[in-house]
Amino acid sequence: MEGFPSFQHIEAQASTLMKRGIGLMSDGRLESVDLAVSFFDEALELRKRLPVGAVPQFRYGLAACWLNRAEALMRLGGSSRVTLAVHAFDQAIILLRALPLQVDKRFPRRLAIALQNRGLALQALGTDVQAAIDAFTQAKAVLDHDQSAAIRDRSYLLAAVCTNLADAYASGALDSTGSLASASARRALALMKDLEGRAVDAAAVALKARHVLCRTLAGRLSLHRDATPLPDEVHDATDLADEGLDLVRRWEAKGETRFRDIALDLFRFGSAVYRTHQPQFFEEFVLDYRLCVSLPAE
Repeated sequence: MEGFPSFQHIEAQASTLMKRGIGLMSDGRLESVDLAVSFFDEALELRKRLPVGAVPQFRYGLAACWLNRAEALMRLGGSSRVTLAVHAFDQAIILLRALPLQVDKRFPRRLAIALQNRGLALQALGTDVQAAIDAFTQAKAVLDHDQSAAIRDRSYLLAAVCTNLADAYASGALDSTGSLASASARRALALMKDLEGRAVDAAAVALKARHVLCRTLAGRLSLHRDATPLPDEVHDATDLADEGLDLVRRWEAKGETRFRDIALDLFRFGSAVYRTHQPQFFEEFVLDYRLCVSLPAE
């Protein structure tokens, strides 16, 4: 920002407003989040007066205003606010794409997150699965590029994007065989293999990836109810359920209980697979995992 001293006071005012908004966001109450939007909007109007075309940091700051506005609108929820959030993401992405991404590792990181969150917003609207898939695919391309090599949490971000992409494929009618969803989810699992037992956010991504894989397998397994010998999908399905519930058990032992909902889905899925295809192991599976994650009786 050297060479633009007259704009420093504007940037300082905008930064103060952003910090106030972020503080309100951490409060969690909807009225606080609603008030945060007004602070982000004030900062946005101030930063629009800065020479964003000449100073990358100013452009990055303006994008941050749009992104914080979008995040607040997403938290408030409702189709009208989510639609406004998509618009805010679009404005931020335009600004971020014009940055020299190779110069500062924050630039591609923020662009990838903006694209991913745009995809999540489009999924929330439920009107255009292909647009959500495109956003996730673009986020993945940003993270796969050499310009993102220095991002410290690149593997985690890439796994999260791959999982969301897999979920989008599995939720629509654009992947009839489930192959695209499976490939993306399995890449996420590979990226999180060494982290899922040590970092809770990595565990969350890995469990969601397994959940998507189980969903893609469920349809194929229904076609092999009486198959002999057992199809590979059966072994894959039981491995996914076992591994997922083992991971939940490890986090439960550390006092982490946030995974119980997804554990219940994995438990029900695993129970159905064992009951149908490997009934000799059904009781063992039920007793083991109902006890280890305190799941309710069906």
